[in-house]
Amino acid sequence: MNKKLLLVFLLLISLSIHAQNITILNSQNKEPIAGVAVFNIDKTQSEISNLEGEVSLNTFKNEDVVFFKHLSFQEFSATKSRLVKAVVVYLDPSTEGLDEVLISASKFGQVKRDIPQKVVSLSLEEITFDNPQTSADLLENTGNVYIQKSQLGGGSPMIRGLSTNRLLITVDGVRMNNAIFRDGNVQNVISIDPFSIQHTEVIIGAGSVVYGSDAIGGVMSFYTKKPELSYSKDASFAANSVLRYATANNEKTGHLDFNIGLKKWAF
Repeated sequence: MNKKLLLVFLLLISLSIHAQNITILNSQNKEPIAGVAVFNIDKTQSEISNLEGEVSLNTFKNEDVVFFKHLSFQEFSATKSRLVKAVVVYLDPSTEGLDEVLISASKFGQVKRDIPQKVVSLSLEEITFDNPQTSADLLENTGNVYIQKSQLGGGSPMIRGLSTNRLLITVDGVRMNNAIFRDGNVQNVISIDPFSIQHTEVIIGAGSVVYGSDAIGGVMSFYTKKPELSYSKDASFAANSVLRYATANNEKTGHLDFNIGLKKWAF
């Protein structure tokens, strides 16, 4: 009889210890979070979650307020008694705003706040969402570039009243302006495929010190999509396609690009 009581007692202790283990999960994808610091208010007791997101609360008292802290997630706290009943704790990801890095402003990577000029930047996600008809429409969607259209589907950019040979167009750092640029509006910018653009930056105002006299009004820099390498032993393949039709000018646009990535080479 004594042996049976002892077994029951040991079983109850084991269940009690097991019940004080909780699992910490990401609230968005329900994945376990490792490396979460778990501690009480005076930090006399602390634990770290393992690779499975599990952590033991055995060292904490029932009335203790337990804090959960991780660099990538918002801090959370609750009493131990509440946590033991819940068994699972969900942490919300914390989004940190990082400074945008520009490439074209001074021809090298630079933090945006360190640049004295006004620079408008468009990412691939923004370009895809806008779905522009031409690269001129892409610039117009920034709200900082006026587009003069002598016909539907055309587009000559104007910045602060200056255009053509007073504005510089670059593609991947290569100057597109040449000696035939005249004073009147030209539609050369529409020759750039907006769906092949990875990133666009527009410098509002004079950039002649860095780019030359034809950048007195501003610089429009287009950066095309970069090939992506494969990060596994097998080759990677990705493709994108776009079809557009507009009734206003009977526009028909098609675009197809694909990426083949090897370990050291990509196309």
